[in-house]
Amino acid sequence: MSNPSSKPKRITLKDVAHEAGVSIQTVSHVLSGNPTVSLPEVTRAKVKAAAEKVGYQPNRHAQAIRGGKTNLISVWMPVDRPILTYMRYLKCISELAKRDGYELMVNCLQRDDALIEGGKPPTLYPVDGIISIDAGKAIQEFRKIRGNDHIPISVLGFEQVEYGDSIAWDLDGAAKRATYDLIERGARKIGHITPHWIISDFPRERRRRGYTEAMESSGNTPILIPCSGDTSAEVKESLLNHLKENQYDALFCFTDTIAIGAARALLELGTKIPEETMIIGLGDFPEAADFQVPISTLQLPLERVIEQSWTWLMERIANPALPPKMTVLSMDIIHRQSTSR
Repeated sequence: MSNPSSKPKRITLKDVAHEAGVSIQTVSHVLSGNPTVSLPEVTRAKVKAAAEKVGYQPNRHAQAIRGGKTNLISVWMPVDRPILTYMRYLKCISELAKRDGYELMVNCLQRDDALIEGGKPPTLYPVDGIISIDAGKAIQEFRKIRGNDHIPISVLGFEQVEYGDSIAWDLDGAAKRATYDLIERGARKIGHITPHWIISDFPRERRRRGYTEAMESSGNTPILIPCSGDTSAEVKESLLNHLKENQYDALFCFTDTIAIGAARALLELGTKIPEETMIIGLGDFPEAADFQVPISTLQLPLERVIEQSWTWLMERIANPALPPKMTVLSMDIIHRQSTSR
């Protein structure tokens, strides 16, 4: 019977060498993929089979010290809100990582800790690069720490950092076009439903900015409507009283989830969509298209964002001295029944 207090033994190159019947140096050459050493294919196959048999796992720190490369990419993203888009990003990134022989490490961030100015970024283990998803402030704080100034970074957003590239999408322009579309369809009193913390903490948030500029330029009064929660049920409950007392020609919503919550509230109150109130969201979530009144949406160019982000990150890992690059991708408006007057 094993001693429960004893620590499990770490499998090393020596164990692999013993199993394969070769030298430790040969194992090191094979498992590091050293292209400068010529070895018979039968030897390489024997070493790889031995490594799998004994359960050898590469030491990332040793790899970084020895060769400066870990084949590991860190993904930074918030986890305190259930956002479907984040999972879509991860799926796309993981497919590209698998294709190119990389593994992913997800650093989970909280809005009240790492995602604020002056916040504490996560401790980072040796990685070849970082992809930042809605984590611009954490990345900026990370760059202030000595020794973190050279790691290649790809930012999904407008934030720009040294040794990094930024891929953004025209969110304020799309919000402006969506608002103008609602006005052209006859709406004058258009409310913008957004999380309460966005209203209080992010006055220049880009959806809000595009909506406000479109309303003011067309002679209409912007109306910000705060909501609580991240599920459509929570949003519905937080909006019921407001929508009972206030009638709108249209509602432009922060996400499709919020749009579904608003639609549920309107339908419960007997308001007809889109005859009395039009609704548009953002994100092109499957639930929006499948809702009893299919919800119009602003579509993120998600695959193009991730493909460009990954391509630039691979280029920067190969050549960190490349000048910073930035691009802004367009967004599409998808009109469904909820805006089809």
